[in-house]
Parts: sequence; structure tokens; C-alpha cells
Amino acid sequence: MNYKMNHVLAFGILFLIMACATVEKKQEKPSKPNIIFLLSDDQRDNTFGAMGHPVVKSPNVDKLINNGIRFSNTYVAEPICASSRASLFTGTYERVNGIGFTSVYSLTENQWEESYPELLRKNGYYTGFIGKFGVEYYTFKGKASEKFDYWKAHDGWSKFWPKGLENCAIYADSKEDIITPIMGESIEDFLQKTPDDKPFCLSVSFSVPHGSQIMSMHPESELAEICLEPANNYEKLKGTEFYDTLYRNNVVKIPEETAKDPYQFIPEFMLDQQKGRATQTYIYDYNTVSCNEHYIRYYQQISGMDKVIGDMVKSLKEKGLDKNTVIIFASDHGLLMGEYGMGGKALLYDLASKIPCFIYDPRLPENKRGQDIKELVSSLDITSTILDYAGIKSPDVMQGTSLAPLISGTQKDWRQELFLESFFTGRDNPFCEGIRKGDWKYIRMYRGGFWGYKETDLDFKNKKPGYEQLFNLKDDPKEMNNLIEKLEGSELLAELRGKTGNYANEMNSTRVNYKETHSIALRKKNKKKKVEKNKK
Repeated sequence: MNYKMNHVLAFGILFLIMACATVEKKQEKPSKPNIIFLLSDDQRDNTFGAMGHPVVKSPNVDKLINNGIRFSNTYVAEPICASSRASLFTGTYERVNGIGFTSVYSLTENQWEESYPELLRKNGYYTGFIGKFGVEYYTFKGKASEKFDYWKAHDGWSKFWPKGLENCAIYADSKEDIITPIMGESIEDFLQKTPDDKPFCLSVSFSVPHGSQIMSMHPESELAEICLEPANNYEKLKGTEFYDTLYRNNVVKIPEETAKDPYQFIPEFMLDQQKGRATQTYIYDYNTVSCNEHYIRYYQQISGMDKVIGDMVKSLKEKGLDKNTVIIFASDHGLLMGEYGMGGKALLYDLASKIPCFIYDPRLPENKRGQDIKELVSSLDITSTILDYAGIKSPDVMQGTSLAPLISGTQKDWRQELFLESFFTGRDNPFCEGIRKGDWKYIRMYRGGFWGYKETDLDFKNKKPGYEQLFNLKDDPKEMNNLIEKLEGSELLAELRGKTGNYANEMNSTRVNYKETHSIALRKKNKKKKVEKNKK
């Protein structure tokens, strides 16, 4: 009897040991960190409370910034959404990858093979994408979901109320009705489905505070669409936490130059505001009443996004993922909202090309947290940083530099200048290129205004700029005083012109080499009217 009892007892102990070992193995955390990359849409720099904004309420993001690292001189490679997103995926300028709204190319699967999501996936990461894919022109349309392990996203532009939109059918079964909380649901769903034996990388591409969300908050009023009627007149917004009365207590201030003459800043022969900006796409920024309403809705959308980010952080903690998950935040570009008498993006003013950017890494020691790093940073650096965190070497074609050594203090030499460009040429927008060096920014423009540019259109070696700008950002941070005539003939201006030309020529040469090593695809003929209509 004792013999049998001993066997039973021994078997029971063995079973418990095996069970505990199984549980322990399941609970083992991957050695590589999880990575969450949050990308907002049209959000300009300094639009969080912790960044010094006097109006915006963003308590959840503020905690991440105050306990993380802010990069307060971050510029996007391309200040318009499709180009910016293609650059973030591939780590290359538009001049190299060829992908933009008004170029003739589409992103190919061969190019995608060197994107950060694909490289992470091939190296053992569980990858997810939520929200606005935003590249718009790519050869694997309808198959982007196959490039990720988890997909809850849409092509094109969403609306504030996305259910019922053909391109947003994937959100039809969501409990929430508003796009930002819907993305919050998707984030929670992703976190529920992550495997225990793999690190994950989740890319969340918010649709806010983009104009497509601003204009569709009150879908039953044409006046509300152009911000001439308060959005909260819509019954479904009554009583909501963020979209009813928040910021409607006269604290919002619009720029003094709103609805003033824009041609004193960029002449009409270079950018005619009546060819799309003032008459269609950013119409609400050319009127003081509607511009004020735009600001209110813009801030509301940021606060609504902050709530979703706060819920995400709480969920990470509840699931025991908070100690090993790096959170990176950026925007695809900034936005003009009445400044210079204009609205919109695709220009190289700081308000359009500079973005909020921070990294929250829970593994950082206390003495590293709360830093504001002021070195010049490119959005291309984010791509390299994601790969670096994952322990993956960036492909040689990538043009950014990991920010990790800058954070740790081991980076001895960092760039002192940064090349800038913008090649969206719709709505009469010019080709723009320039450089930020120290306190100075130089910009030059060439006539654009057409769709379907080719590489030859970006060769400006023997072309005289149609218009130039030079700003001293220390004395003139709002970029109101163009010093180009005052400093004509100076060594400084000659240096900045020369450096800009050298960078441009080098980029053009890189493009030639890129085409020899990558599959390139011409897109189908642009349907300009359709694109313009959808890009509100």
C-alpha cells in the first residue's frame, strides 16, 4: 500500500514540476523589447501640454514625455502624408524612394522588403498595423494586410464617423462610432492577441487631427463642414467628453495674420492660393470665424487621442507588458492654420515640417528621463531607431541614424545640419528644398503646380530658383522675416545655397543607384480630380 502511495505521490510531484515549468516558460518575456510606434496626422510641434502648449490638455501623453525623451528639433523628411509615410516605412527621402502624391511611381513589394515592419517580421517580431495606412500608391493594393500579423487599418481617408465608408468597412463591427476610440479598441484587441514567445511591434496611425476628421464631425451641416457652424450642434456630440464644450470657453487664439494677404510671404507667381488651398482643401483657414472653429476641433481631436494613448498604457501595465515596451511618438507632418494667411502643409516652414517627437523607454535609468534633446533629428531617424531597438542592422539604403546612442550619451558626433525637401506639386505648390543649419534655415522654390513629376524635374543644377527664403530662427522663430535680400552676397547665404545644391545632387545620384538595385513601378495615370476631392 505504501509502495503504491509513494508512486502516486511521486507522480503528483512530477506533474506539478512539469506544470510549473510550462507556466514559467509561457511567462518568459522576450529579451528584445516590444515596440509601439504611434503616428498622428497633421499634428504640429508643441501641441501637447508637456511641450508647453498653453491650451491643449494631454495628461496621459504628458506623463510619457516627462518620463521619456523629447526631441524638440525633429523635422519630417517629407511634409505631406503619403510621402512622409513612405519615407517612415523605408527610411529614405522621397527623392530616393520616388513615392509621393505627385510623382509617377508606386511603392513596390521589393521596396517594402526593406521597410521596418517587414524587417522586424523576418527577425521574429509579431507585427501589427492599426489605422491609416496612408501610402496611397503601392503595387500590392488590397494585400497590405498580408504584410502584417495583425491588421485593422484602412486606405485613403477616414471620417470622424467612419462606419458606412467603403474603405473603412473593417471597423463596421466596432463598439465605438468615432474613429479615434475605434482605434483604441483595435489596440486593446492587438494586445490581447500578442503571442507570449515573441516580441511585438505595433504601428498605430491615428487619423487625427487631420482635416478629414475636422470637417466631418457634424455630417448633417454643410456650414459645419467648413467650420462656419460649431460641430457640437450635432446631437450625437452633446455630452461627449472631448467633442462637445471642451476648448469652447474663448481660450483659443488664432494667428493675427489669419485671412490676411498670403502673398506677402510667398508671391502669387510661386503659389497661387486660389488653386486649391483657399478655395477647397483648407478653406476654413482663410476666414477668422472658421479658423477659430478649426482650432477648437483640432485641440479636441488631440485630447481625444490622448485618452486612447492613456488607455493603451494602462492596458500594457495590466498585462505585465509595461516594463519592456518602448513607445515612440511622431506626426507625419505639421500644419499651417492661418499663419502667413495660409492653411495646409507641403511647405518647409517649421509649422508644416517640424513635428512632435518623443520616446518613452521604461528601461531608461532615472537620470536619463525627462530630457529634451535639441539636436537636429529627421523622421528617417525613427526608422533606424526602431530597427536598432530590435537589434537589427539598418539596410545601407536607409538614410537615418538611430537615436539610441543620442539618448544614452554615447553619440560623440551628431549632424549639425539637415537637408529638407517637399515635392507635392498639387494645388499650385512649388518644388521646395533647403537646409536647416544651426539657427539658420534656407529654402528655395521652383515652379510646380503639375501632377506626375519625374526624376528630371528634380534636377535643379542649372535652374535659377523662382523664390528663396532665409530665416534666423533664433531671432525670428516664427519665420516672419525673410532675410534673403538683406544677406544677398554674404558668405553665409553662399554656403547654405551650396550645401543645399550638394545635398540635392547627392540625392539625385542616390536615386540613380537605387533604381539599379530596386524594382521600380510606374503607377497608373493619376486621376487628379478624384485625388483632390479625397484629400480634404
